[in-house]
Amino acid sequence: MTTAARPTWAPAKGGNEQGGTRIFGPSQKYSSRDLAAHTNLKPRKDGQDTQDELQKRNLREELEERQRRHFSSKDKYNDRRRGGQLLLESSKREVEDPIIPSSLDADDDSVAEENRGDDSDEDDDKDDTMALMEELERIKKERAEENLQREKLEMEEQLKAKEAELLRGNPLLNNPTSFNVKRRWDDDVVFKNQARGETKAPEALHQ
Repeated sequence: MTTAARPTWAPAKGGNEQGGTRIFGPSQKYSSRDLAAHTNLKPRKDGQDTQDELQKRNLREELEERQRRHFSSKDKYNDRRRGGQLLLESSKREVEDPIIPSSLDADDDSVAEENRGDDSDEDDDKDDTMALMEELERIKKERAEENLQREKLEMEEQLKAKEAELLRGNPLLNNPTSFNVKRRWDDDVVFKNQARGETKAPEALHQ
């Protein structure tokens, strides 16, 4: 049987202290968790960026030194990378263009003529390259104009389609045959409006 509904053994009495007959006093015992902890602050030691050390340091020089080391390491990395790339290009050039030793009895005139022929070939190659670049630019310009024209036509078609749709959605412009209200889906049910024609009997008044 529960004792929740039973009155207290000693009911609370009115007064300054609403504890009833409660008797209490200061306890002489306390928990270890109630003891004072961290009563002393931990000061910074030498080497932990004390105020004197920060005042003596020159932060600007340290920052500049870090930047110098960073850029020097970056330049060394770029130099190593550039040197490796040059080595690869030189080895590739040696493979593609092997050096053919010329005969010692060859005349200087023939060498000069070959050099002139090479120069003329280079000029022809440059002219061909320029012509190809001009042709490429012309083709790009024509394609850009075609794309712009196509986009304009598409925009005009979309506007025309929107206008036609708006005209179709306006009942005044469509000139419909009749303005009758459409029938509901449940107009042809069997038991509809059954109570409309019935007469209600008057209720008798209670005496």
